[in-house]
Amino acid sequence: MKLLLSLLLTTVTLALHAQSLDFVKVIAQHKVSSQLATLSENEAKETGVVLQNQIVIEYAFDSTGQFGCYQGVLKRVRINDAKSLEMYNKIVLPVPNTNDLLYLKARSFGKNGTVKEVGLEAVKELEEEGRVYKILAVEGLEIGGELEYISLFQRGGSLFGSEILQSEIPVRSAEVRIVTPSYLQFEAKVYNAQADISSDTLNQKRTLSIKVKDLLPLWEEKYANLKANLVKADYKLSYNLSRGEERLYTWQSAAETFYDYIQTGAEESRKEVDAFLTKEKIKGLAPEAAIKKLEAYVKTSIALKEEEESGDAADVLKKQYASKAGMMRLYVAALEALKIPYEIVVGCSRADAVFDKDFDSWSFLDEYLLYFPQTKKFLDPATPVYRYGMIDQYMEGNYALFIQKKKEGSEFVPVGEVRMIPFSTIADNHDDLNMELSFAPTMDQIKGKVTRSMTGHQAAQLRPYYYFTKAEDDRKNLTHEVIKSTLKPDVTYTNPQVKNLNLNTEEAYKPFLLTTDFSLKSVVERAGKKYLFKVGEMIGPQVEMYNERPRQYGIDMGNAHSYKRVIKVQIPAGYKVSGMEALKRSITDGKTDPVMGFVSDYKLENNLLTINISEFYKEALQPIVIYDTFQKIINAAADFNKVTLVLEKI
Repeated sequence: MKLLLSLLLTTVTLALHAQSLDFVKVIAQHKVSSQLATLSENEAKETGVVLQNQIVIEYAFDSTGQFGCYQGVLKRVRINDAKSLEMYNKIVLPVPNTNDLLYLKARSFGKNGTVKEVGLEAVKELEEEGRVYKILAVEGLEIGGELEYISLFQRGGSLFGSEILQSEIPVRSAEVRIVTPSYLQFEAKVYNAQADISSDTLNQKRTLSIKVKDLLPLWEEKYANLKANLVKADYKLSYNLSRGEERLYTWQSAAETFYDYIQTGAEESRKEVDAFLTKEKIKGLAPEAAIKKLEAYVKTSIALKEEEESGDAADVLKKQYASKAGMMRLYVAALEALKIPYEIVVGCSRADAVFDKDFDSWSFLDEYLLYFPQTKKFLDPATPVYRYGMIDQYMEGNYALFIQKKKEGSEFVPVGEVRMIPFSTIADNHDDLNMELSFAPTMDQIKGKVTRSMTGHQAAQLRPYYYFTKAEDDRKNLTHEVIKSTLKPDVTYTNPQVKNLNLNTEEAYKPFLLTTDFSLKSVVERAGKKYLFKVGEMIGPQVEMYNERPRQYGIDMGNAHSYKRVIKVQIPAGYKVSGMEALKRSITDGKTDPVMGFVSDYKLENNLLTINISEFYKEALQPIVIYDTFQKIINAAADFNKVTLVLEKI
């Protein structure tokens, strides 16, 4: 939950007087120079370079005595090629209303010294997918030239914020300054880079300065969370010295705020909630059965409308739709009525940010979960594809704020504690294949039966699609695509069966099963008197990892998981098989008890060739120092795809 300026006004008492903004001085003192920067050899090879990026965020009163938040930006960029030209020839302005823009200039500097300038008069609206954007087209921008962009606008004020400092191109220098009245004290922290952070007070203003230099360009990498790895500066209001030295907006005060927010209307909704629990036959069930039935009702009967106002539990039951907060109010009111112990959990996806338990910024408090201390299980209150005991894999392995109520005297009070949300384990998440294969009498194809068994997060990749796909023809098409992706696109199959699809019964806690009889021609080729069997392709297509640049980020596999494949091949009588040694592989991290690896082996008994393959990742996160080993293990499965056996008559 992002708390806006209204909360600031409840905690800060300021004399109403006009203040001149610091960034107005920046604009007045700025000297326009057409001289282009001298690039280093490495900078010249890049798409472009952010030469300067200065951001000034100021909390101040205007001349009418209204308190507001203003943001100024001064940015200069070198354009090296067509890609950066496309990136910067149109500037998207971060304002919903042109009236919020107080100053705007964009200048292009050509290689021959020409300067072209546009300002507020050139702002236009652009509508895409129902959203309206304010844009400014830059005139005269060219490859080899530079762009300078200066803006000042009024923005929504917040006690917590985050500024991304990294870009798709290198950044020479970036600075964030937060300017406030001297008795308001913000704190800041920079993630994923070294930074210089300082604070000073002058003329009754406090300035918090954050500076970083020489940032590498960002780029996508497989098995990495780009957003969470960005260089960014987070900031928060920590003290209002005019009211004392008590720290503001701590984790405990967040617990109190969120608890009160979720409890809104609970007492007034008690009668309606009790009637609902009786009608749906939830009351009287054992705790876990009650939790599951409550969740099934909410996720099949209450539509998620995040833009809606968060009504109380009775309102949600009446309207049959709610925001995430509204759904939480219904769950909590029901759990209170059922007397089932619970804790409210508020955190963020580790794909977006690593929750910093040591920096009490409420900007980390974006997503809700419920935790049940008696069973040590979580529940995702709004996401329809998960059921009790499973949450989004990227909520795992991140800290979060756990809020429980404790009795003090005759009253219950909320108590907050930052704890880690544990990862699911490799035993929870697997994707297994069992195959029984034989050759057709004509030796031109493989025939057999395959069973695919999936649990946990692996099953969550398929089971919800089946559950929400009700039409028979659509399910058939879905099964067709799954079988093709499991085997090969040219597969011919009969008697496909899919089991354990229902998210609202105990089937949700059983392995998702797909079985089918099939035949494949593309994996068998004749070479003179010999037959080539591409057995490696029977495990389906695999990911390959190759790097254009050195690895930049650590490894995130999403969840701990494993793949076990057992392939049994009946070798035709009168034939011998060669090339089996290529089936033996052991690529691991080298530890006594390996954390990750690809291990395969075989045995041949009475013309039955049994191939066992185990690929496993026991930990979702791995440091960058182990990347080379990780890459070899990932590529081992793709290399196994190339294994071919040779069969010939004895």
